Amino acid sequence: MSAIGETAMIPKERWVKALTLFILFTAALSLVVDWFLIQMGLKRLYMAALMWSPGLAALLTFKLMKIDLSALGWKWGPSRYHAAAYLIPILYGVLAYMLVWSLGFGAPGNPEYVKELRYYLGTPDWPADRVLIFGMVLQVTIGLVWHMATALGEEIGWRGFLTPLLMRRMGFAGASVVTGLLWALWHVPIILCTSYNAGPTGLPLQMVLFTLMLIALSFVMTWLRLRSGSLWPAVTLHAAHNAIVLSVLQPFTLPNEQTPLFAGEFGLILPLVIVPFALYAWYRAKAQGHAGPVHPH
Repeated sequence: MSAIGETAMIPKERWVKALTLFILFTAALSLVVDWFLIQMGLKRLYMAALMWSPGLAALLTFKLMKIDLSALGWKWGPSRYHAAAYLIPILYGVLAYMLVWSLGFGAPGNPEYVKELRYYLGTPDWPADRVLIFGMVLQVTIGLVWHMATALGEEIGWRGFLTPLLMRRMGFAGASVVTGLLWALWHVPIILCTSYNAGPTGLPLQMVLFTLMLIALSFVMTWLRLRSGSLWPAVTLHAAHNAIVLSVLQPFTLPNEQTPLFAGEFGLILPLVIVPFALYAWYRAKAQGHAGPVHPH
């Protein structure tokens, strides 16, 4: 049995059907939720529903094709991969924002972030430094629970189902690139039609940079999926990225006119910092014999 489960072992004629069903179910479910997000705004519950669309699509595909759900990689796997999945976003996130701040594309210490933390923590009289420390610690620990609950929905689809399926035909690099491209394409409606972007100008460049970031992350997550035999390290990395980058580092940054171009998920620096992590994951995969397609037994 392959380390990535029975999904990779689907015969060729069923492989095409499984991929088609997953894409159709993901598109149908996501577009329904996209309508609510476009009409009602980026509300938390609608975003959670959107993030669960790929997971529900994978579960529906498995049900129709009578594939055992254990093939999704539910086992926990070795703890070292979870530790790596949590630490990797801290490393690339801190490095990226140190570059943003040092190069003048933003500054640490956004007072609006402190104000928001005071409100949510119920600490109006605390000094700013105490509010920041307490709030950031909660965001990357307790806040991680919410992010894991929503990231699980995506990762059941992307890394539980799609990555092993694509490894059946494409190998490590192909599966990582295609998963990253589909992951980026899935975001297009809310990027173009809501405020889920860095601003209404320069959207084509934003999409290119965002796609590069997701492809790079996909390489890292594919490696974690292969080595651990589990989808959970990908869930941990996805959740840690959202908690650290989206909930701490980006809102902590005081923006200027250059910030949208260089900072955040739609800026230049973050994807460029993540690319070396992706290249290392690819190198490790090749060294460990995971580069080629997984052929059925």
